[in-house]
Amino acid sequence: MNYTNPQIQRLARRIPFLCAAYFAVFAFCYLWFFQIDLLAQVHFHYSQEQAAFHPLFASLLSAFLLLVVGIFASLHLRWLPLRTTAIAWLPSFLLLGLLTHWRMPQFGDTGHAPDWYVYAALVGVFLLFLLLARRVTDSSKEHSSLSTYLWPNFLILILLSVMTVCLGNTDQRLHRTLHSATLANEGRYDDVLRVARHEHYPTRQLTALTALSLSQTGQLGEALFQYPQPYAADGLLPAEADTSLFISLPHLVGCHLGYQKTDRTLTELFFSVITHGPRRRPQQRDYELCASLLNRDLEAFAQQVLQGDTLPASLPSHYREALVLRQQLDTLAQPQLTDSLLTLRYHEFDSLRHLPASQSLRQLRCLRRFGDTYWAYYFFGD
Repeated sequence: MNYTNPQIQRLARRIPFLCAAYFAVFAFCYLWFFQIDLLAQVHFHYSQEQAAFHPLFASLLSAFLLLVVGIFASLHLRWLPLRTTAIAWLPSFLLLGLLTHWRMPQFGDTGHAPDWYVYAALVGVFLLFLLLARRVTDSSKEHSSLSTYLWPNFLILILLSVMTVCLGNTDQRLHRTLHSATLANEGRYDDVLRVARHEHYPTRQLTALTALSLSQTGQLGEALFQYPQPYAADGLLPAEADTSLFISLPHLVGCHLGYQKTDRTLTELFFSVITHGPRRRPQQRDYELCASLLNRDLEAFAQQVLQGDTLPASLPSHYREALVLRQQLDTLAQPQLTDSLLTLRYHEFDSLRHLPASQSLRQLRCLRRFGDTYWAYYFFGD
């Protein structure tokens, strides 16, 4: 559009610059703060593990390339009415949404990402708008206030930003799992546990990362049942599909357990190595004991926990809870653990479990007071 008012001419030159600055800041912040783990997965897939991933560089480069696309579109659409100049940035926002809509089949396709027809519809609307803008002159007068031109463009940019967020994958289970994988790869196991505490329906990958982090920090027998365990013993170790993550989760767990081969990742093969491996590590023993607890096999657990014919001098809290439970279910069971305080606490739990109320109410009361114990998992766990 050609304008004769010098003030409007200056504004016509500044609005595209403001749009470019807005997009650059938005694209970088969106990728760096919200989608960087998903971007790492996309990079891993398309580079086929041939290139290293640098988060800051990847965010800057992606934002820069999309900025170039936006500048190119803006230069070729200078004829748009000044009040709707920002619509020229729709292709860049659309590509940003497409970059972050990635789905991962190994997560059961939990990512909320739109199908191709959504993108086709948006492109169609964009082309229709351009066609109409070609035929309609700018109805605003050159003596209009500056807000007449600024606010419509700002509103368009906000709508395009919301569209991008909606197009991107916003599934929290996926993002927490990918973020936990990044933290574990950096050795930040305490941070992995902080992320896992906020997930009530974890993926199998996240439960394996949680177990690894607990083992690395010496808390596997102390805190495992403070986190949801919906996969029983399988949740301790990664599944075969985990080899497609941007970190090799089987290799990460295998190194911790002393098993270096990454071509055999099935749970039973891991436990075969743990049980019969030539050099048993303390963490291998904890994995073996926790596997029995997760499978509710108290007899196997009792045999594994023995050192000769006696119990170790000190045991983690979940192991003690399991032994107390076994003694209460079978008073003749051996070995016997003497812990009057823990036994009294179990009786409190058992009395809540048998209160004259509905099953759901009894379960809620038990989980509220004893949700971090092995007893709660044994009777109410998934």
